[in-house]
Amino acid sequence: MIEPGVGLALGAAASWGAGDVAGGVAARRAGGLVVAAGAQLIGFLLLLGGLLLLRPAPPDAPTLLIGSIGGVFGGLGLAALYRALAQGSMGLVAAVSGVGSVLISLGVGVLVWGDAVSPLQLAGVGCAVAAAAAASGATRHGVSRQGLILAVGAAIGFGLWFVFVNRAAESGQLWALVAARGTATLVVGGMVMARNERILLHGAGRLVALAGALDVAANGLVVLSFATLGVGIAAALSGLYPLVTMLLARVLLGESLPRLGMVAVLVAVAGIVLISLGG
Repeated sequence: MIEPGVGLALGAAASWGAGDVAGGVAARRAGGLVVAAGAQLIGFLLLLGGLLLLRPAPPDAPTLLIGSIGGVFGGLGLAALYRALAQGSMGLVAAVSGVGSVLISLGVGVLVWGDAVSPLQLAGVGCAVAAAAAASGATRHGVSRQGLILAVGAAIGFGLWFVFVNRAAESGQLWALVAARGTATLVVGGMVMARNERILLHGAGRLVALAGALDVAANGLVVLSFATLGVGIAAALSGLYPLVTMLLARVLLGESLPRLGMVAVLVAVAGIVLISLGG
């Protein structure tokens, strides 16, 4: 039976993958920065609603500070991701960002904070990384050099988001998310204002709202998974989102899905089983 933390992280992967498709399509119409800023704002408003509904205990200063640092990296990562998605294949861009974020968060968790990873879990993480990497080859459409650079930047941002928000969530899960998302909204919104661009959604408003809602839902699910999973394991499972992006891009947008895509799915399932058995 899959433990709750594993199920939560997989739910985050599904939500992130669907959000990438919505955000990617919107970014092709309105621009990556504008879409990222809108998605961050939508997510922040939803979290404020959660605060009013749940009324958690007031946070301490470290929770807000560490969460805010994570928000800076997460906001920059999302802005880079949406700009990359607007330029090339969604499967490839999502895979590069997913693999990189897993490696960063796992490395910091094990080497810096001493998170325990069993041999079976380590093998499962390897499968998850291999599956996301295989997803990058499951398309015949290329991506520009700038798009790949942006995808790598997104990977760094997401990996550090995992690291800092995981620590902030130890003292207050919802407050950690609010601090992170509020800071990300300010950072990405400031970037849009600094570029002095006209904010035109070109009919992509609903897609932006959907992307923001799915992104913040994934944030919440992965933070809940931190209660029973190490940050590296949670990142590995939620980092399977490129598979969801790839499959949805195939169904909704007609992007190609050759045999390598099916191999990626099978390897991902093997990784999930190994991580579950090793817990």
